Amino acid sequence: MEKLELTFKYEKDTKNTRRYQEETGDGPPIIGTLYLQQWALRKLTGKDLPDRLRVTVTVNE
Repeated sequence: MEKLELTFKYEKDTKNTRRYQEETGDGPPIIGTLYLQQWALRKLTGKDLPDRLRVTVTVNE
């Protein structure tokens, strides 16, 4: 199964969300900007909001 692993870095906080920008390297962005609810990030980490994320994209067939 093919998958994409993308990294994102913190850009800014908005109301109840945290905005991340994809780190593209030498190609065009695949997702671009990613918004996540702050409560969900705290649930994942159990503490402070993370500055970097890794997102894995797969296709279900």
